[in-house]
Amino acid sequence: MKYIRIIIMCIAIITTLLFGYQTDSVGMPMRDGIKLGTDIYRPFWNNPILKAPALIQRTPYERGWDDTYITLICDIMGYALVVQNLRGYGDSEGEPMVFWTDGWGDLQDGYDAVEWVAGRNWCNGKIGMIGASAHGMTQYYAAGALPPHLVCCAPMVAAPNLYRDCAFTGGEFRKALVETWLQGVDTPWLIDSVCNYPNYCNRWSIVDLSQKYNVAHYPMFHIEGWYDMYTDGVLDAFSELQKRFHNQKLFIGPWGHGDAWGTREQGDLVYPPNAEMDELSFINMLLDWYDYWIKDGGGPVPPPKVKFYLMGDCNTQDTTLWNRWVEADTWPLPQVVYKRYYLRENNLLDTIPPTISKIDTFIYNPANPCTTYGGREFIGLTHGYGPIDQRPIENRSDVLIFSTPPLSSPLTVIGKLKFILYASSDRYDTDWAIRVTDVYPDGRSILVTDNILMARHRHGFDREDSLIPNVCDTFNIDLWSTAQVFNTGHRLRVIISSSNYPRFEKNPNTGAPFQRDDPNFVVATQKVYRTPVYPSHLLLPVFPTQVNIKELARQGLGEEGLFTQSISRSPAFRLKLNGTKNVEISVYNSLGRREWYMKRSFTLGEHPIRLPSLPSGVYFVQARIGEKEKVQKIVVIK
Repeated sequence: MKYIRIIIMCIAIITTLLFGYQTDSVGMPMRDGIKLGTDIYRPFWNNPILKAPALIQRTPYERGWDDTYITLICDIMGYALVVQNLRGYGDSEGEPMVFWTDGWGDLQDGYDAVEWVAGRNWCNGKIGMIGASAHGMTQYYAAGALPPHLVCCAPMVAAPNLYRDCAFTGGEFRKALVETWLQGVDTPWLIDSVCNYPNYCNRWSIVDLSQKYNVAHYPMFHIEGWYDMYTDGVLDAFSELQKRFHNQKLFIGPWGHGDAWGTREQGDLVYPPNAEMDELSFINMLLDWYDYWIKDGGGPVPPPKVKFYLMGDCNTQDTTLWNRWVEADTWPLPQVVYKRYYLRENNLLDTIPPTISKIDTFIYNPANPCTTYGGREFIGLTHGYGPIDQRPIENRSDVLIFSTPPLSSPLTVIGKLKFILYASSDRYDTDWAIRVTDVYPDGRSILVTDNILMARHRHGFDREDSLIPNVCDTFNIDLWSTAQVFNTGHRLRVIISSSNYPRFEKNPNTGAPFQRDDPNFVVATQKVYRTPVYPSHLLLPVFPTQVNIKELARQGLGEEGLFTQSISRSPAFRLKLNGTKNVEISVYNSLGRREWYMKRSFTLGEHPIRLPSLPSGVYFVQARIGEKEKVQKIVVIK
C-alpha cells in the first residue's frame, strides 16, 4: 500500500512538469466599486470540480513573483496564489491611503479580497495570507476585519499597530521611516496625511490589531527580527492572541529589515553561521504552517510554539549560552525577573538605589540634535542600522551616560526593557530618548535597544498634557524587547538625551501643536533626577542564573520522529528519539527510483542526518522508526 501512495504522488508530479500553472489578471471589485489590479496563479489541475485553497498577498509594490516559487506554491504544494496591488498602487484604481482602507473602517479591502477569492468557483473557500513587511501588515489588518473564509496568516516583519509600531512610536513622529518609505513608493503627499493625526484616534484604531485581540481568532505565525522596525508590536500580538486562542506561533532571529534579513552581518556585529537563514528556509516554514491549518485541519500548535535567537558577545565562538537558538512554550518567558539598575554618582549604573540627592543637567538645542547611529530602522539613516557603536555621540554635552562596572558573570536579559525616568524641563514639552548598549572590553558601545517618549504623551498617546516647567515628573519609557547576554567583562550602559534624529523628529520644546520640521523652536534645560525619592532607573528583564538556558531550549522539542524542511537546497534530517530505536530511511525520486538508503540503530536524543547532494526535483522520504512508519514529500531547489 505504501508503494501505491508513492506511485500516485509521482504521477501527479510528472503531470505538473508537463503542464504548469494557470494564470489570469483581473480587476477585483471592492465594496465601493473600485477595482484592484490582481494576478491569479492556479495549479494546472485546478477547476470548478477540483477546487484549491488560495494564498493572498496584498502589496503596494510590483506584483511580480519568481516563476520557481509560483510553480512550487501552485503545482507542487497545490495552492492558488493571488497577488494584489493595494488601492492606488500599480494598476489598482482609487487613492492610496497608507493602509487605512485595509483594516475595518468604512472601506475594508483586505476583507473584500479574502471573500472575493473564496467565492470563485475554482476555490474551496479556504484562504491564507502570505508576505512580509507591507504584505504582513495587510495580513494583520485583514484579520482584524474578521473575514469568514480566512483560515490562517503568517505575517513577517510587520506592524500590527500602525500608530504605535510604525508612525508615532513613543508618541514622536518616526521621521526616517515614514518619510523615506512614502517617498519611495511615490506617494510623498501622504506624509502630511500621517502627520495630520499625531495623536492616537479613530483614524488609527481601524489599523490597530490590539483593538481586535478578543475576536481575531485566526492562527498566526509571527516571524520577526530583534533589530527589525516592528519587534515589540509583533511580540505583543503573539502573546495577547496566544493567551486567548492558543493557536499562535513565534519565530525571532537576530536580524533587521530588508537587506539585513536572514544574514549574519548586523550593523557592527557578525554573528556565527547558525544565525543565517536563506529564503527557502522561510518559505518552507510558511508552507508547513499553511498545510497544517488549511489542508490538515489544524489542532494544537506544532512545537516549538516560540523559537528565538539569544544574542550575545560576537567576539567569542562559543555558542553554548548565547548566539544560539532557544525554544520555549510562551512569550514572555515566565522565568524572567525584573531587576532595577539605578542611576548613581560617578556615572554608575547600579542595583543599589541612590542614598544621596543629585540632579544632572544638560541643554537640548533642536538646532543641534543628537544624531541617530543604528537602531530599529532600515531606510532613511546615514550611520547604519541595528547594533551600531554609539561612541560618536557619547561625548556630546547633551548626553548623559551611566554604566555598570565590568560584569563578573554573564547577564542574561530576555524580554521588554523599561526606563523609569524622573526628570523636568523648563519648557512645556520635550522628548526623552534612551539608548541601551553592550560595552565591549575594547570600548565599543554597541546598541542593543532604544526608544523615545514625547513628554506630552506621558499619560497616553490619545491625549496631550503639557509639562509644568521645572517640576519633576515621571516618564515611563518603553524600550522594547531583546534577548541578549551581556558577557563577563562587558558593561551595561544607558545613554540619556532628548533627541535621536532623524530616526525620530526633533521636538521644538514649544508645546505647540505637532508639525514636522517645525521652524519655531526653543532651547530647553533638562534635569534628570537620581535621588532616594526620585530614583531614575532601568528595569531589566533578567533570566535567573540558576535556570539552565540549555534546559529551556529543550522544552519545546516535541515528540520523536524524523524532521526535515519540506523545501531546501541541501536536504538534511533531524532525528529525535525518546530511546534507542532501529531506524530505516529510504529516499525516492519522482519516478519511484530509490536514491538513498540507510538502516541503523540510534540512541536517545537528537541526531543530524545529512543526505548526499541531490538534483532539483521532488522526492519522497519513507521513514520507519521502531514500529512507526511515515512517508513525506521534500522538494530540492538548486
